[in-house]
Amino acid sequence: MNELLQVMDSPATLRHARINAFDGERFGLVSAEGYRYWLKPALGCLLQPAVGDSVLVSVVGNEGYILSVLERSQAQVAELRVSGDLHLNLPTGALSIEARDGVVLNAGASLAVQARYLNAIIDQGQLALGALQVGGEQLDSHWLEHNESALYHTEQAVQHTAEYGDSRRKIQGHEDVSAGSMRQCVEKDWSLSGETLDLFAQVTVALSGERIKLG
Repeated sequence: MNELLQVMDSPATLRHARINAFDGERFGLVSAEGYRYWLKPALGCLLQPAVGDSVLVSVVGNEGYILSVLERSQAQVAELRVSGDLHLNLPTGALSIEARDGVVLNAGASLAVQARYLNAIIDQGQLALGALQVGGEQLDSHWLEHNESALYHTEQAVQHTAEYGDSRRKIQGHEDVSAGSMRQCVEKDWSLSGETLDLFAQVTVALSGERIKLG
């Protein structure tokens, strides 16, 4: 009993050790003095150790923790591991992430982004979505060239205004236009051609001009 109390009250010892084995959550280590341990990484050891790494350990008797990774034996992917939820809080200042060869983000079930202002500068991009909903008060879009393709296209607006320098529209099948009223104003010439042209009016059909040619 006294020996157990002495072990519990003894101060922790810091040692340099090298990892030579891995089993589940524990790592097998050999210290510089030749002591062997099976230890788990401490909660504050974010960089996940690997076999061959030189680490700093804190031990009391045969128990202890891996505090940090001091040196890697070979170049490999570094893994920062945290169990449970993680909240990164910067009361002041800004967070900057810089990567030379790219950033890969896997958010699992959902990704939420909230900001007062968003600025993205991308040379090329590709976005594939099953369904997308976009809403807001105002949308401005400016392109040198805009190509749009859809199997079905539906637009709804209280008021629609379009201005073009030149406009060409080609419809291979049938088109129906329904309006409460319609006016067309052409400054120079207007022509309509077809195999069959029908003009129907319930009340009045009016043709006005200096010259009217039929047939």
